[in-house]
Amino acid sequence: MAQNVPGRHRAPGRFNAISELKTIAKESAQPAVKGAAIVAASGGLVASFAGTANAADGSASTVAGPAAVGPAVGTLKAGNALSAIGFAKPALKQASVKPVVIEDVQVKSERAAKKAAEKAAADREATQQRASRSASRAALNVAPDPSATGIIGIAQSFFGVPYVYGGTTPSGFDCSGFTSYVYRQAGISIPRTASAQAAASTPVSNPRPGDLVFFGSPIYHVGIYVSPGRMIDAQRPGTVIGNHSIWTTPSMYGRI
Repeated sequence: MAQNVPGRHRAPGRFNAISELKTIAKESAQPAVKGAAIVAASGGLVASFAGTANAADGSASTVAGPAAVGPAVGTLKAGNALSAIGFAKPALKQASVKPVVIEDVQVKSERAAKKAAEKAAADREATQQRASRSASRAALNVAPDPSATGIIGIAQSFFGVPYVYGGTTPSGFDCSGFTSYVYRQAGISIPRTASAQAAASTPVSNPRPGDLVFFGSPIYHVGIYVSPGRMIDAQRPGTVIGNHSIWTTPSMYGRI
């Protein structure tokens, strides 16, 4: 009569990952012909990972072997053992990449061309404005007559002196300050203000070069007559002494 032999089980004990790694390393160094023995020796460990199979009471126990043998088994066991003692796979550090700004060459060229065009246009406008001002001055001013003498010659010597309200010197003149200064240089003393100069003058209908030209009633402006339609005077702020047009009908011509 056959006897039932109870199944033999591995002695109970705690899993030691370090010991298992040593065993795996030792087994991996054996010749290939010992693969079956390695599988048999480690079969219990693999079975313990899948769950312990206990034999039923009164029957022989059977343990399923690993599905694969050889280095793959050792690699799997080594990975499980490393995980068990806390060796995790190193995290890949992502390299910090700075953004690179690439400026479009065409856009840069167009921007530079636009800036150059704007500057050229501004320069042209400034040149045109200067030319216009020069033309205006040329239209209002007549070059001094080198042959002029007396009052006209003296008056021409102050061309370009700026108008200054209340001015009575070559650093700046107002209208009556200019006429009184010119006459004084010719040796003739006349009053300071335009109205007083008109009162001191003899009215004439046919003026001669050097006579005074008066405007307004009461008198508000005076100049030195040069020729029909022209006089030398200090007009207003922002202008200079020059040969200007008689822009309106004078109230009188006076001779000192």
